[in-house]
Amino acid sequence: MNMKPFKLIALTALMALLCCCAPKQNHQRIEPLPAISLAADSLQDCTLPAVFASNSIDWEDSTLTVKFYNMDLYDAVEISLLQVGDTLLYRGEPMVVATIEERGEGLDINGGIDNGGCCLYGYEGGTYVAREYDDHAVYSPIGTFRVAIDPNCILVDCGEEPLDPSDTISSGLRQYLEGLEDYRQLFFQLNTVVTIEHGKVTAINRRWIP
Repeated sequence: MNMKPFKLIALTALMALLCCCAPKQNHQRIEPLPAISLAADSLQDCTLPAVFASNSIDWEDSTLTVKFYNMDLYDAVEISLLQVGDTLLYRGEPMVVATIEERGEGLDINGGIDNGGCCLYGYEGGTYVAREYDDHAVYSPIGTFRVAIDPNCILVDCGEEPLDPSDTISSGLRQYLEGLEDYRQLFFQLNTVVTIEHGKVTAINRRWIP
């Protein structure tokens, strides 16, 4: 009797059984911590990265139309458990982790930003932040809102050069903004935060960045 077909069938069955019994590796999906949730009627007390232009201000009714952003932060415990095969949500897109390398105080994922990956660095409050070129953090939009401007709103505006002193504008805000060069009339989430107190804009702070 030819036993080869029987042995082949038995071997195939054994391999299938071993495959079924082998533990499956579970990969995690890591996303930025939830952004602050805002509604038009809940803009009471907060300071957030913001995007707007000087012409976003309606001087007739003293309101600012502004797009708020949230800095993308990751839970430090989740990042410490990050493994090859996991998925990291970065800049709103899923990134499958192929390599993880320590780099100073941070991690290069998939070769870092120079190779299409990303860089994570330790941040405050038990978090990691994704940083891009010039150490700029990654931000996600929260939404666009129209907010009243407090009559005593203060603008602290950086100079054009890194060592230039900041201007503090407590009156004549319109004249100051409209007197800036066109490119300086644009404010971005990378360098600008807007403070809202009791539902009104009370402060705008723009810092110098490269």
